Amino acid sequence: MTRQLFVDRLRAWAARAENEVAYSKGYEKIAWQGQSAVLRATASVAAAGSAIDTGPAALRRQLLADRQKALAAWEAADNEADASLHSGETAGYDLILALLSDNNERWAS
Repeated sequence: MTRQLFVDRLRAWAARAENEVAYSKGYEKIAWQGQSAVLRATASVAAAGSAIDTGPAALRRQLLADRQKALAAWEAADNEADASLHSGETAGYDLILALLSDNNERWAS
């Protein structure tokens, strides 16, 4: 997969999550906001590419670390709003990692 295709897919998924935000209420809305934020942020990092090493392998390592933090925050949440936000973030990381799972060490040309 090319870097641009990866970024485009993340942005499309973020747009879908933002659409869900518009039609959701309560804690479900907060979860979609968390997912959208993770997708958008990762798309921005991947798009910037040249500033840091954002090849698939390096990005995967960073995403795994970030997912663990979100998961730990979800488990430690002391209210439903925080739990919802972090569950959405975790779901966003899961989507991205699934997309990266077939990618090798480098972006395709």
